[in-house]
Amino acid sequence: MIILFNQRIDLILILALSLVVVSVLYSITMLVLSRRRPAVARRVGQSRLFGAAGGTQKDVVFVIPCLNEERVIRASLDRLVELDHPRLHVLVIDDGSDDDTAAIVGAYPDPRVSLLRRVLPEARQGKGEALNAAVRHIKSGAVVRWTDPDDVVVCVVDADGRLEPQVLDDVLPMFDDPQLGAVQIGVRINNRQQSLLARMQDAEFVLYTEVFQRGRRHLGSVCLGGNGQFARFSALLGLGPSPWSRSLSEDLDLGVRLLLDGWTTDFCPTSSVHQQGLVDFRRWVKQRTRWFQGHLQSWGLVPWVLRDLSGTRRVDLLYHLTSPYLLLVTSFLSAAFLLWIAAVALGVATGTAAFSAWWISAYLIAFGPALMFGVVYWRRERENGQKLWSALAMMHLYVGYTVLWYIAGWRATVRALIGRNSWAKTDRTTDDQDLEAAQKEQAAGTAD
Repeated sequence: MIILFNQRIDLILILALSLVVVSVLYSITMLVLSRRRPAVARRVGQSRLFGAAGGTQKDVVFVIPCLNEERVIRASLDRLVELDHPRLHVLVIDDGSDDDTAAIVGAYPDPRVSLLRRVLPEARQGKGEALNAAVRHIKSGAVVRWTDPDDVVVCVVDADGRLEPQVLDDVLPMFDDPQLGAVQIGVRINNRQQSLLARMQDAEFVLYTEVFQRGRRHLGSVCLGGNGQFARFSALLGLGPSPWSRSLSEDLDLGVRLLLDGWTTDFCPTSSVHQQGLVDFRRWVKQRTRWFQGHLQSWGLVPWVLRDLSGTRRVDLLYHLTSPYLLLVTSFLSAAFLLWIAAVALGVATGTAAFSAWWISAYLIAFGPALMFGVVYWRRERENGQKLWSALAMMHLYVGYTVLWYIAGWRATVRALIGRNSWAKTDRTTDDQDLEAAQKEQAAGTAD
């Protein structure tokens, strides 16, 4: 019995180590791919160079789903209407707010801004349902008098989103490709200077977009996010009356369903949307729990991916959709690794530890990919004064930050098992509130 138990333990360790190796190799592969420019991007660049792009001929409808966004909505509208495009429209979906969100939007003086109010019981059914209502409203002709849905682009922006001014010049020419269904732009955290937690989120988004999204351009499996998401209106209509699902990760579902429907998706690396980072750990766990649980819900797409997709696209999406389960498995190995580090530290402190080559190999496995990613992050932040040595040092903290995902992952798993699938909105704060929270965090650290 003891021998059988030990064999099972060995098998589990081998499996866990294999998952870690696969994850490291996958990360390195995506890093290598991300440094190359895909052929489709070269074609788009040439069309823009020779004036062949038709982006100015498309109507752009910015859709902002709102639930109690009075703190940030006016500033967001001010930024959107300043974008230089002759056929620009802004549609705000008030999803049952009980603050002054609807009043602020209704009183906004620019005629290009319109409001669609949803009331209970239809309201507050999740972001996906609010976006589906927006599509039906656009389809009715209430926002723009469209004739060809191929010439209408819908952009989903969170209420706190800040699009860079050149975003339409960068994104719209990509839709000259008639097979392109959607484009995702990068995401940055605008309060990354105010809090270490916000800085970690900024690194997380930069690495996800600069490494994995750019790498997926070569694999044909670019995923969509919930902020800064551009979609062709005809592609949305092709998915039926409800393009977005009720999943807690409706953005992930939409991207995969567009690929299953025969469209392509792409990533624009030259523009980003800036959003607020969370500076409170409890709110961070709450938000990431929702994301993780939504990712678990997307498991139902796996049979369709296996049936309708092929090649690298199928392999990458299969890996991406199953990654939450891989993370839960590797959490056990990470726990064992942390115990081993504690044992080594205790041995060094007591003088009983003898140096082993395993220390170096363990360090390289745990921190090697993060250090390579640190160079990527430094290249994005060096214009803002980031030093290379500082970025590499920060990546050691970033590894610890990624371990926090285990908390959200297991919390999401428990919620899924007990059937708690409610949609929890992330509360907004103003920049002043973020700064105040960061100062309190710093003061608490100093007191400790």
